[in-house]
Amino acid sequence: MQLTYHGKVLSMPGLSPTKIALTMRLTIVLMIVATLKVSAGAFAQTVSVSVKNAPMEDVFSSVKKQTGYLFFYDRDLLHTLKPVTIKAENTALTDFLTQVFNGQPATYIIKDKTIFIMKKALPPAGNNPLLNMEATQQPVTGVVKDAAGNPLPGVTVKVKGTNTGTITDANGRFSIAAGPGDDLVVTYVGFEAQTFHIGNFGPFQLYLKEKPSSLDETVVIGYGTTSKRNNTGSVSSIKSGDIASQPVLDAIGAMQGRVSGVFINSSSGLPGSNFKVTVRGQSSILNPSDPLYVIDGVPFYSDPINQFTSANGSQSPLATINPADIERIDVLKDADATSIYGSRGGNGVILITTKKGKAGKTQTNFNVYTGIGKVVNTVKMLNTPEYIAMRKEAYAHDNVAYNPDNAPDLTVWDQQQTMDWQKYLMGSNAHITEAQGSVSGGNEQTQFLFSGTYHKETTVMPGSLGFQRGAGHLNVNHSSTDGKFNITASASYSASVDNSLATDLATFYNLPPNYPLYDSTGKYYWFSMAQNPAAYLIRKSEVRTNNLVTNSTMRYTLLPGLNLKANLGYTRTDMKQMRITPNASFNPMDATGSQSYFGNSSFGSYIVEPQVDYNRRISKGDLQLLAGASWQQSITQGQSVIADGFSSDALLEDQQAASVITPRPSQYAFYRYTSVFGRVNYNWEGKYIVNASFRRDGSTRFGPGNRFGNFGAVGAAWIFSKEEFMKELSFLSFGKLRASIGNSGNDKVGDYRYLDSWASTNFPYNGVPGLSPSRLPNSLYRWEENRKKEVGLELGFLNDRILFNTNYYYNISDNQLVDFQLSPQVGFPSITANLPASVENKGWEFELNTVNVRQAHFKWNSSLNLTISRNKLKSFPDIEASAYKDIYVVGQPLSIVKGYQFLGVDPQTGRPTFFSNSGSPTPAEFDDYVILGNSDPRFYGGLQNSFTWKEISLDFLFQFVKQEGPNINYGYNSPAIGTMANQDISALDRWKNKGDNTSVPGASTASGAADFRNYSLSTANWGDASYIRLKNISLRYDLSKYTKKWKVNNLSVYGLAQNLITITNYSGLDPETQGKIMPPLKSYVVGLTLGL
Repeated sequence: MQLTYHGKVLSMPGLSPTKIALTMRLTIVLMIVATLKVSAGAFAQTVSVSVKNAPMEDVFSSVKKQTGYLFFYDRDLLHTLKPVTIKAENTALTDFLTQVFNGQPATYIIKDKTIFIMKKALPPAGNNPLLNMEATQQPVTGVVKDAAGNPLPGVTVKVKGTNTGTITDANGRFSIAAGPGDDLVVTYVGFEAQTFHIGNFGPFQLYLKEKPSSLDETVVIGYGTTSKRNNTGSVSSIKSGDIASQPVLDAIGAMQGRVSGVFINSSSGLPGSNFKVTVRGQSSILNPSDPLYVIDGVPFYSDPINQFTSANGSQSPLATINPADIERIDVLKDADATSIYGSRGGNGVILITTKKGKAGKTQTNFNVYTGIGKVVNTVKMLNTPEYIAMRKEAYAHDNVAYNPDNAPDLTVWDQQQTMDWQKYLMGSNAHITEAQGSVSGGNEQTQFLFSGTYHKETTVMPGSLGFQRGAGHLNVNHSSTDGKFNITASASYSASVDNSLATDLATFYNLPPNYPLYDSTGKYYWFSMAQNPAAYLIRKSEVRTNNLVTNSTMRYTLLPGLNLKANLGYTRTDMKQMRITPNASFNPMDATGSQSYFGNSSFGSYIVEPQVDYNRRISKGDLQLLAGASWQQSITQGQSVIADGFSSDALLEDQQAASVITPRPSQYAFYRYTSVFGRVNYNWEGKYIVNASFRRDGSTRFGPGNRFGNFGAVGAAWIFSKEEFMKELSFLSFGKLRASIGNSGNDKVGDYRYLDSWASTNFPYNGVPGLSPSRLPNSLYRWEENRKKEVGLELGFLNDRILFNTNYYYNISDNQLVDFQLSPQVGFPSITANLPASVENKGWEFELNTVNVRQAHFKWNSSLNLTISRNKLKSFPDIEASAYKDIYVVGQPLSIVKGYQFLGVDPQTGRPTFFSNSGSPTPAEFDDYVILGNSDPRFYGGLQNSFTWKEISLDFLFQFVKQEGPNINYGYNSPAIGTMANQDISALDRWKNKGDNTSVPGASTASGAADFRNYSLSTANWGDASYIRLKNISLRYDLSKYTKKWKVNNLSVYGLAQNLITITNYSGLDPETQGKIMPPLKSYVVGLTLGL
């Protein structure tokens, strides 16, 4: 159907109802125009059209352009209309339409701003002998109404299985050629399609049920739920369907590109690695800016508890959470949404809700998929002839002779061999397999769900390496027969094993292409200036992790509207680590023996939260009150040792076989957190909503006298689309203006930092290790404070088929907790203290969700989100006198990177040149530094499209990031062009002879190598790292209609692809991970779901 708009929006006769209403109405219109860049002129009520034998659709289009009226018709009916010939000049719209439809088999009616085109009513049976032949051929009549009994004009009524159809008139009435036994299919925009069986000729009264808008979907907020329509805060959500469409190990990875205001970066492409998650920017100079994670009401400790790292860095505790058990993830961003969590919510809150059972017959579901993965990209390197030429050129430039001692690659190693080290070290196929099963069901009183999942994922590195996880989830919900008492209990347990290497092999990407792995006897080949990557394959790492999250919520309705509630939670994570480095893996010239690391870590926490909530209708509004308290206690422990002196490499996994055990510093942290909180929400007539929250927190991370802080926020929303003076904007189905202001704290300062601490020394007394003070106490430092402001506009068009949401936020974080540098005379390098420095984060967020096509057999939905964010150090008094002067700059982002300003390559010498304040050819460290750039994205987002045609569904997501960063040649450890290390193909453009003009320095092994260190830290190796990535594709075919006879509820087959295509100008392995790190995987899986 073709939909257009019309009506006088800006030209209002008189001042009805009042000047105030007119002003408000014009303000809203102008706001919408400014936000969506939509221009509209005054709508006309007359038309001028001159056409000859023109299709009716062209006439409709001309009327649309001149009047803006919306046409509503059945396209099948359009095909029956004859071409139109008419000449009209400034003719009244109704007169014009009467002429157009003269002699046509259709007519029209105008209601509000919509023109309904419908088939002309059949003539009375008495005037048509053909209709008198059989009584069964008389028309069926009736009226279509909504649930409130209001007639619905323009409703499509069709006889099922035929092409016979009509449209209801202005009073909702219809007449259609049908008879007893037929089924009428009734459809209308904004209402659920329904089928009615005809038993006689009527007249019938058919009622349609309004289709629930996505605005009425549940949104999870702190200690409760609301709807998108009535929410005063800023919340973004993803559901289980979006998570299930991606073969990810960590559910956080499924959020990439799908949530505005949340920037997520993978730290490595190896399974189990961490994600860096930032909600609306970095707010703290020194302390982490990670959000708070809450799983079913239980705060989850997301910081790694590793005692030492492995190839994938520090393992993410979130990787122990099974994505298949997650129902939805909600991200709370502004003060109104987060302040109910007090100090812990200062950096945003991510609420994870697990799946629950539903009443009904017991259902059993299975899901299994398998596939492969490969790294998304490799760097093109020089082949052996190109490499040899570069090396010989370097010796010639330096006027140095090469020999077997300083250049075995030119004298000893095979000059014909070209080894692709990236293919050898990270070019294998990773195999991915997952199997899930669940049983759920229950009755009105008791519902249950039990599920289990096994996930196995190997790596792209050589050997039998990989990550395995087994997980189980149980949820039980029970209510008393009178509904007054309810108890919900859930438990999620997982056990994982990560078999990996001690070192990321991506760092070996630039080995000489003819480097031999083995000598003539088959043993590892060693050279004093290089390591052997094959030897690193026997440096193993094993991490075993067990994770438990349990929760129970009890509710009792004491009086109507008054509920008592208690939330109890417990979470525990245990980790056991082992890293072995056999003697055979060391270069014999280093004279290092076998060594093993053993470590154990644990985190345990419980939380108790009694609450009371009260709901009551007062006047024309709904009042909701919430009050509660929270007690949380956690203990973090960690011990590790270094074991040496093994008699054999075969005994490295047995700690008892070591002759020397060296304890490493142990960890113990006791943390206690207590608070009281409250919230008041009042919704007046569904138009004016106010929400206020308050929390008083106490934390043991601060000294006596400073442990408590008060935090709160106020949010308000005005649903202006419900105002009477907005009714004439027929195209606007929803409009909400909201704002919030508030503050929250941050206690992520570390435990016991307000106390003095002692550390062991290497100078024992009578065999007992000594102790020395290591930190100066400061019991006076206080909470960091985050002050947040936000305004937002939410709009819905065409019965909410188009939903647009935009937010502007402005956050200031001050009273910064930093390590304040002290004078050397004090005896301590620094002390933790508050500084009056402040950090600013501001930005725009846009979300657009559209239902592009919604037909019986074909649907097309789109979703776009875009975030434009800015971060800067707003103030830092006396920064030039502090140790931070070489790291931060007032007015610049916290993530700036400093280095040298590259001026080009000297055409005479081939050496790189740099800017120097003194004019010296060699720039001074720090004094001659300039800002290379910053690692914050300028903007980021995602575009998702979902198509459904009959039983086939296709979904794909593009992720895009505008950013900058270091290329593959950046960093202290980047080898100079000409040294015994391979280079990427950009080295082919290097300087070679006097007079060459190029931006790549000449090859050198000595003096030029020193210059290359500055070159590697300069603007020459910092640039664009933006990318567009086809993040996910999901193709699914539903076979359920073919399996019903076998008592199979549902059966579908599907294919998933992740990180399929990346479009970027980045010079390196991957623009997301950047640097010399294992890039993400491009994965393909096929799977099957079965429901019984």
